[in-house]
Amino acid sequence: STGNAVDFGDLTEERWGASAIASSIRGVIAGGKTASPAATNVIDYITMATIGNASDFGDLAATTQVPMGVANNTRGVLGGGKTPSYLNVIQYVTIGSTGNASDFGDLSVARGPGGGTGVSSSTRGVYAGGEISGANSNVMDYITIASTGNATDFGDLTSARYAQEAGASSTVRGLTMGGNGYSNVIDYVTIASTGDAQDFGDL
Repeated sequence: STGNAVDFGDLTEERWGASAIASSIRGVIAGGKTASPAATNVIDYITMATIGNASDFGDLAATTQVPMGVANNTRGVLGGGKTPSYLNVIQYVTIGSTGNASDFGDLSVARGPGGGTGVSSSTRGVYAGGEISGANSNVMDYITIASTGNATDFGDLTSARYAQEAGASSTVRGLTMGGNGYSNVIDYVTIASTGDAQDFGDL
């Protein structure tokens, strides 16, 4: 339907720069930065079919703000971020349960803090863009979500950027949109293959 947003509830703590991952039932909100200001290791969850406040899920293995999230219906995997240095850490949770995140592996290059974006199929997750040592990144890495291990190079975005507005994906294709510098770029990749992103159109 269409219409204005309606209040759902509250997070367990106020923060910005968190990452969201989800199954078909549950949404998980991880990390971010509090008003202190400090990065947080808090993981919250909600049941999307109901309304109400978020509940504590557990803690991140590595405290971070603005990690990139990918997920299938079982597992959510968070890559990179900053706290206060750039991180190459990848960590995962089992969405249907609760508990602390576990180490998954490492990105091919540490990046944050504005964050890239993640797109995923049920099998593979792709981390795109971000910030590396103060410069925009065009790097794309991929992982196999059901396993653990280091990320592998996927290809390059059409332009280097961070703080991308959003990632969207079907089971076949992933799109990354916008970014710093007020970019209107939309790129796409075929998730099951590797290679450079291609132009999709403009926001």
